[in-house]
Amino acid sequence: MFLIIGNGMVGLAIAAGLSRSVPAERITVVGPISRPYSASMAAAAMLNSFAELEPGALDQPRDRLKFELSQASARLWAAFVEEFEIPAEHYRLGTVLVNNNASNAFEDQAFDAIAGYLEEFAEPHERIEPTLEPAYSPASGYRSRNALFLPREGVVNPDGVVHALQQTLARRGVRFVEGVVESLDKVGGRTCGARLADGRVLAAERVVLANGSMATRLWAEDDCIRVINGVGATVVLKNQSIQGRYVLRTPNRGGACGIYHAPYRDDLFVVGATNLITTVDEQVPRAESVAALINGAINQVNQMHRASGFVRYNFGYRPVSLDGYPVIGQLNDNTFIATGTRRDGYHFAPWLADNLAALVQGQLLSPQASAYFAHTRPQRRAMLDQSVEVCCRKYAAVKCSALSQHGFDAGHTDADQALEQYYYQRARDFFTRNGMEQAVQVEFIDALIGGYLPLSDFT
Repeated sequence: MFLIIGNGMVGLAIAAGLSRSVPAERITVVGPISRPYSASMAAAAMLNSFAELEPGALDQPRDRLKFELSQASARLWAAFVEEFEIPAEHYRLGTVLVNNNASNAFEDQAFDAIAGYLEEFAEPHERIEPTLEPAYSPASGYRSRNALFLPREGVVNPDGVVHALQQTLARRGVRFVEGVVESLDKVGGRTCGARLADGRVLAAERVVLANGSMATRLWAEDDCIRVINGVGATVVLKNQSIQGRYVLRTPNRGGACGIYHAPYRDDLFVVGATNLITTVDEQVPRAESVAALINGAINQVNQMHRASGFVRYNFGYRPVSLDGYPVIGQLNDNTFIATGTRRDGYHFAPWLADNLAALVQGQLLSPQASAYFAHTRPQRRAMLDQSVEVCCRKYAAVKCSALSQHGFDAGHTDADQALEQYYYQRARDFFTRNGMEQAVQVEFIDALIGGYLPLSDFT
């Protein structure tokens, strides 16, 4: 019996991969049917690789390897959709990447870096007028004529794909159990069963923890790097007057992934996304997050969204490890973990279906997969190999980018330069005060300075 804890996209992908070689009735997936706070349900599920890059994003060999696997997974999606009977309308290719003036030069540098990577990897793309996307009609102060079209990057309908995939797996015999796993029964280096909140115990020969940011809490052993919440929100807007064809997005900006706008269903559009690194299980999105998304949709995408209906918000916890890298590998003799995928769980699903299924069954892995799993092994401390200087400079740039995209204007002063120097010094003082010679990921600095994360997690 294979027991997969977690019924988000990663868990379902692993079940799908196993079902190719394991009798379906030997596979059980457990999780709450409503999927509360699931990263999968809060995603726009963009299939973006190049559009997510930033300057220096591929400097580390492990980052370049992950990017190559991201490309490999993108090529697997079409066959995955067909194999598991996911309706074709849930899978849409084409991304328009816009470089507008809603933030500062940090975004320009990211846009130029993406263009450079596209050339380096000979990825199909073209310079276009952003009005290639019919939904693009921004406020005049935010208009842009600088855009790239990426025909091989796109989006899948997040809840549509999850529900369709689960239905297919259930028809083929995979067992789905409604419930929340509260603890694991471990004996002598093995996991014998999973204990649910209602007292039931599910026995298994092999167990996979794929329950997102809850996974390392459930495992509850110090040898595994911790995974915390990257709280994210999207909003769904309804407007019959707007016609959408492609994903429209900006490069990543300070604090999040900029603004993106994706066709969702009929006259519905999903707009994202926000990002907040925290150890707190927040229950609903913050008002400022929802306001920023709605304002971004109106100002940077299409002014007609001012009259759009607000259908709902989506809200969930993206699983983020303490060094920002996935946590994938073996925990004990019969237990495995697959989490820490952040915004990449959907994108990597077909690749995970192939390679996690092989890992769990003890099958031979490709050299690339073996190398990747060496980096993602759960038994590790946070990988700190970024220089303090580079980290402090990026932290200052990210903070000022966040300010500019939310309306800060220095006017005829040098306030922007003063603020950038302030944030640089703030980070530098933190590292000096704590005697750190290598830096954490930029997104953890505020949580460390604020005392929400203990430094002992990193040193």
